[in-house]
Amino acid sequence: MNKWNRLLASLDRVFGMSNKERSTFKKLSQNFDEKTNEHVILIEYRVRVKGTVKSTPRKKSGQQNLAFLRQLMATQGKTQ
Repeated sequence: MNKWNRLLASLDRVFGMSNKERSTFKKLSQNFDEKTNEHVILIEYRVRVKGTVKSTPRKKSGQQNLAFLRQLMATQGKTQ
């Protein structure tokens, strides 16, 4: 078991769900904090769980937004 697998196993123990399908992590960034003389590493940990409902993102209606803007512009012209 290499160091990356051990880190993932540790994250699974601490944050993991009992019914997880898979989990991953990745390093997002690494900086050095000069005030505290510390290395700061930001990681992302993702877990896929069995039995969750898949959601679909809402589509933004460009036509509705355009119609609203036209209506707003028309009312502004009438009030001036």
